[in-house]
Amino acid sequence: MTTQAWLSLGACAGLLALAVLALVRVGRSPLALPLAVLCITLSTWNFADFALVRSGGAGWRLIATMSTMMSAPPLLHFLLSFVGERRRLSGVMYATYGLFGALSLVALGGLGAERVAASVTSRGFTWVLVGLFLPVLGTAFWLLGRHLRREPRAIERMRTRLLLTGLALLVVLFGTDVAAELGGNVPRLGGLGTLLGLPAIAVVALRLRLFGQELTNVHAAYALLLSLIGVLSYLGVFRAFAERRGALVVGTVAITLALLGITRRGVSAFVAQRERLTQMATLGRFSAQMAHDLKNPIAALKGATQYLQEEHARGQPWDDKGEFLDLLLEQVERLDRVVDTYQRLGRVEPLMQPVDLNQLATSVLSLQGLTGRPGVELRQELAPGALPCAGDWDLLVNAVENLVRNALEAMPNGGTLTVRTRREVRSVVLGVEDTGEGMNARTRERAFDDFYTTKATGSGLGLAFVRRVVESHGGRVKLTSHEGRGTTVTLRLPVSGPGPER
Repeated sequence: MTTQAWLSLGACAGLLALAVLALVRVGRSPLALPLAVLCITLSTWNFADFALVRSGGAGWRLIATMSTMMSAPPLLHFLLSFVGERRRLSGVMYATYGLFGALSLVALGGLGAERVAASVTSRGFTWVLVGLFLPVLGTAFWLLGRHLRREPRAIERMRTRLLLTGLALLVVLFGTDVAAELGGNVPRLGGLGTLLGLPAIAVVALRLRLFGQELTNVHAAYALLLSLIGVLSYLGVFRAFAERRGALVVGTVAITLALLGITRRGVSAFVAQRERLTQMATLGRFSAQMAHDLKNPIAALKGATQYLQEEHARGQPWDDKGEFLDLLLEQVERLDRVVDTYQRLGRVEPLMQPVDLNQLATSVLSLQGLTGRPGVELRQELAPGALPCAGDWDLLVNAVENLVRNALEAMPNGGTLTVRTRREVRSVVLGVEDTGEGMNARTRERAFDDFYTTKATGSGLGLAFVRRVVESHGGRVKLTSHEGRGTTVTLRLPVSGPGPER
C-alpha cells in the first residue's frame, strides 16, 4: 500500500477510538455528541480516501465529498459548546446543520445519478464548498481566540491552545486535498492532517480531562483496540474482495454493523451503570435531607409519649398534662407540613400568599449565621422598607437556601457572601453573590440543567430546582460567573400589592 493509504488507515483508527470515548460521555457532556459525530465523519473521509486509492470506485469520491461537508456542522457545534455559546448561537448552529446536511444529501444522490455525480465532483462545486467553509472556519478560530483571551485558568488556556493547534493542522493539511481537487500540483496531505490534529484533541479529552474524570486509560485502550480491530477487518475485506465490488460493499457494511453493535453494547452498559450510581447518589441526598427534617418532630413526639406513658403507669392523672397533649398535636401538624412541603418540592406547586422578600432574606441569613462556614463573612444589603411579592414562602426559602449553600461550598477557603435586594418598576429582586471559585463557560451554560453537577457528591438538583421555583412564580433567574472572581445568581419576581403577612 502507498504511504497515503497507511496514513488514512491510521487516522481512521485513531478517530474511531476517540469517537468511542466521546460516545461514552453522551448525555453527561455537551461536547461529547458533536465530537463523536465529527470524529465519525472524518474517519469516514479517511476510509473513503483509502478505498478510492485501493479500488478506484467513483462512489468513494462522492462519499469523501459528503464526509467533508458533514464535518463542518459538528465542528462548529463542538466549539460553540466548548466556549459556552451553544445556546446563544443555536440558530446559527442548526442553520449550518441544515445547509451542509442538504448538500450532503445531494452528494449521496450522485451514487445513483451520473449527472449529479458529475456536478458534485466538478471544480465549481468545490469552489462553492470553499466559500461555505470559510465563514465556519473563521468563526471557529475567532471563538477559540476570544476564549483564550478571556479565560484566566492555565489548564483551560492549555486546552484552548491545543485545540487551536489541532484545528490549524487540520485546516492547512486538509486544504492540500482541496487545492489538488482544484487542479493544483500539490501532494494530498488531508490524511496526515487528521492524523496530526488527532493527538491534540486526544490530549485535551484525556490528559486535560475535558470530559471529566470518568475517561481513564482503560477506556482509551478499549476504544483503540476496538478501532484497530475494525480497521484491520476493513483491510482484510479489501484484500479478499478487491475485484468483487458487490462482496466488498456487503463485507464493509457487515463489519460496520458489527462494530456499531459492539460499541452500543459497551456504551449502553457503561451509561446504565453511571445512571444507577447517579440515581442512588441523588436518592441518598434526598433521603438524608428528609430524615433530617423529620427527626426533630419525631424525637419530640417520642419524648412526650414516653413521659405520658410513664405517668400513666404510675397511675398519675393527666389533668395537668395538657401542654404535652398540645405538644403531640403540634408535632403531628409539623410532620404534616414537612410531608406537604416535600410533595410541593417535587411538583413545584406554589401556594401564593403575600411575602416580604426582605423578611425572607433575613430569615435565611439568620440561620446561616449559626451554621455558616468559618472564614466566610455574611453581608446583607437590603432595600429600605418592605418588598412585597406573591409567592410560596416555603418554596422560596428552599430556593434561596440552595443558593446560599452553593455559595458557601464555592468558598472552601473563606470569602464574602452577600445577599442583596432591590425594587424595580414591576418586580422585586434578590441576588446571592459569592467571592468563590466561579464557573467556566461550559459550566455556566449548563448550570441550571437537571442533574448537572461538578461536585463529586452533588445531585445536580439545586440550581435546577431554583429555576423551576422562580419560573413557577412567573419570575426569571439569571446567573453571572467568572472563574476566580465568584458567582452571582439573581432572582426576579413580580411585584405584588401592599404589605406582607409573614
